[in-house]
Amino acid sequence: MKKILLSFIGNNDCLLSQGKEGAIISILKEREFDVLYVLYNDNSYLKYASEILLFCKKHYPKLLVRYQEAISINPINYNIVYPAMVSAVNSILAEQGVKDTEYTISLTSGTPTMHSCWILIVLGGIIKAKLIQASREEGIQDLTFALDDFPKLNSEKQLKIELTKTARENKILKKQMFQNYPELVGEHESIIKVKQTIDNLVKYDITVFIGGESGTGKEVVARLLHYNGNRKEKPFIAVNCGSVNENLAESEFFGHKRGSFTGAFADHEGYFGLANGGTLFLDELGDLPLPLQGKLLRALQDGVIQTVGSGSLKKVNVNVISASNKDLKKMVKEGSFREDLYYRLVQAELYLPPLRDRGSDIIILARHFLQEFSVRNQYEKRFGLDAEKKLLNYYFPGNVRQLQNLVKLAYINSQSVEITASDIILPLEENSVYSIEIPSEGVDFDDGIIPAYYQAALRKANGNASEAARLLSLKPHTLRARLKSLSIGNDYEHK
Repeated sequence: MKKILLSFIGNNDCLLSQGKEGAIISILKEREFDVLYVLYNDNSYLKYASEILLFCKKHYPKLLVRYQEAISINPINYNIVYPAMVSAVNSILAEQGVKDTEYTISLTSGTPTMHSCWILIVLGGIIKAKLIQASREEGIQDLTFALDDFPKLNSEKQLKIELTKTARENKILKKQMFQNYPELVGEHESIIKVKQTIDNLVKYDITVFIGGESGTGKEVVARLLHYNGNRKEKPFIAVNCGSVNENLAESEFFGHKRGSFTGAFADHEGYFGLANGGTLFLDELGDLPLPLQGKLLRALQDGVIQTVGSGSLKKVNVNVISASNKDLKKMVKEGSFREDLYYRLVQAELYLPPLRDRGSDIIILARHFLQEFSVRNQYEKRFGLDAEKKLLNYYFPGNVRQLQNLVKLAYINSQSVEITASDIILPLEENSVYSIEIPSEGVDFDDGIIPAYYQAALRKANGNASEAARLLSLKPHTLRARLKSLSIGNDYEHK
């Protein structure tokens, strides 16, 4: 009888290089198996799966270790996880068969969603297997409850049919959700629409403009368009137009010959030359200097450039993807952006929504970033409910980039495995009305709010009026006069 163990690789299994054995090794130490299937939901886990493989080769040389993908970019979404796991199980069954085999499934590693799906898969009869769990306190335990104890809405045969039908429908749904773009994390309808648009645009060699606020992921989308398109084997060159030196812009874009100007000590290949055959991504397009816009238009229309200091033209084949957080149509009307260049660059348009409009994607992204930091630091942490509520209620003016930074800081701040609301430090928003509430009886600036700020500044400055004035952006004598008129600060020493 061949004994086969199936287990996801979890974050606790990623600490083997530090001498810390996770659930998989703990199980192998207590029970004997002929084959181990290490399932992974993300390619980042393959590094740690290889460490388990090397460990087993040394300590369990007769054990055959196999990797099995069950890709799910969101490991807590049943619509994604379940069909991925069913597909993985079917692949294992096709490889190992069911005759003279005994399957065991570990419910320890992986997410709670994965644990539930294992039970559904066994309950549905997709695979006949024992279920076990491992813990430091109680070791390895068989799950002794009978699956027949579950309430039955259908016969087991009918349940299997329904589960198979659901798996098939979810496979279709998975394709509709364009999960082949895992870099673009999220399930909101606006992100699904973006993925659908990408899936359509990559079929064509077309200039695309990506709009959206800063931090929404415009460069991520630009890279997806390139690396899934016809030019994916060629270079992708990203340029921030806002950082281009206007005096050297022509050299930066088209290159220069040695000695063509002071400081040109060697030949220089410009952005167009570097991107030849591939894609040139112009980020912050609205900051492109107006004099350069005309030369850029000529390069795009004619497919030729002239290197600074060269008398000849050079043919280039470059597709341009551009992005900006500015309103280019408004800039065209104002005359700060060329209309002919606008229509040349905006053959197709794609808009990325701000994070605040994406609802529960905030939590999906936060958990995604937290998982990345956990794997990178080889120590798993999770969000408490109060922490996730705090994130959901925040406005995120910096969008996805700001969320990523907040999660990283929260991971560092947290002193335990659970990140709480106090670990999430939100910056004060200048000129923001989102956290301001006006009581129904109104407010009194002269007798209420302003004196309260004066008193708070004095407390902060330990009674030093000069320091308090600095905190309030006032001159010291001005603050002293106001304190006197309001009869504030008698208990402080007005230094």
